[in-house]
Amino acid sequence: MSEPANTTAEGELDTQLWLFCYLMLGSVDATDRVMRQIYLRARAHHGDPRNRQSERVQLFRIAADLCGSGDSPPHE
Repeated sequence: MSEPANTTAEGELDTQLWLFCYLMLGSVDATDRVMRQIYLRARAHHGDPRNRQSERVQLFRIAADLCGSGDSPPHE
């Protein structure tokens, strides 16, 4: 029996988020902690009318924020 389409899509999104965070952080433990924080933040902002973006965009923005993407100047 195959899984419902939305479960497969959610699984793919989780895998992509996890890989993004792992590549940014370089640690399985840190990645697992950040993944929990991503979903906590997303849930906290779920009902916010200012959030008109797709779930995927919202989750990746949170991930980038938590992983430090763009926070520091490039290394020379």
